[in-house]
Amino acid sequence: MTHWRRNDYRIESLQNTILGLEKSILELRKKNDIEWYDGLWLLEESEPIYGLAFVAIQNYINSSVYDRFDSLDKQYLKYKIGNKIKNTGRTDIELIISVANYFKHRDHPKNLIGETPKILNDFNFQFDKEVDITNSPIFKALDIFSENWNLDVLIKAAESWREKLWSKEE
Repeated sequence: MTHWRRNDYRIESLQNTILGLEKSILELRKKNDIEWYDGLWLLEESEPIYGLAFVAIQNYINSSVYDRFDSLDKQYLKYKIGNKIKNTGRTDIELIISVANYFKHRDHPKNLIGETPKILNDFNFQFDKEVDITNSPIFKALDIFSENWNLDVLIKAAESWREKLWSKEE
């Protein structure tokens, strides 16, 4: 018999959240018609929006762990179930979680603890306080996931991982 929590009642809220964030980014792109507004301005203004997308997906991931195991004990081990990203030994889920943590603590990078700095280092992402916007781990991660920074790719990665989480026996 299928456990009632296996039904993914969280995905619709995540999709709606990401849709709202994508609409915000589209509004920013309309500013390209303004003479002084250039790509750097777009990066500066869109970084927090993309960062919120990573945090929303992180929340979905951690809530999915809780749905499956009734606990977040050693959730970092569950992140390793994701798809490996070439030449890093890390998974797509580890990258999402780490970028979300970076976003939350980017003004105080010394607060990045545990696996997060290790994972960011494994991707050769600069994450000190002085990181140039063009080298933001948020944008570097988006480049890995999608050439067009399509946030649906991240949702699909998390959704696929959730299904694998339920397929694993513990």
